[in-house]
Amino acid sequence: MMEKTIAQVLHENRIRVTPQRMLVYKILNGRQEHPTVESIYARLKERHPSVSLATVYTILELFKRKSLVRELRIRFDRSSFDSVMRPHHHFLCRKCGRIADVDMPPCIASRHGQVDGNKIEEFHGYFYGLCNQCRAPESKLKRGAKK
Repeated sequence: MMEKTIAQVLHENRIRVTPQRMLVYKILNGRQEHPTVESIYARLKERHPSVSLATVYTILELFKRKSLVRELRIRFDRSSFDSVMRPHHHFLCRKCGRIADVDMPPCIASRHGQVDGNKIEEFHGYFYGLCNQCRAPESKLKRGAKK
């Protein structure tokens, strides 16, 4: 099966196709990262110097309403965005700041869609710690100290 173009995805979601919207969608879907508004803006500005930060916010809000992207509040000082819409958890490395997808079964309450009679509409599972790359130097130091 042939993959849909960005223009087709936007059109199917009743979003007017513009170069800025297409590029924001490409930025969000082209990598495994979870970019912030500022990082999306910086990359968009390279190709469209006249674009404003407000335009990026407007595009992201539109994409959120159309369920093309979800906003992550894993950091307390700024939002990140994820184009993977299936339920999954996230891990934030406290040292390097990288956000990674964590694939594991959702908690039982979210699978049932309710908890204590309350309807669950959205669920975010966030884990915090040190990623493998940041732990590597730490574990080498510990091994060296044991000698």
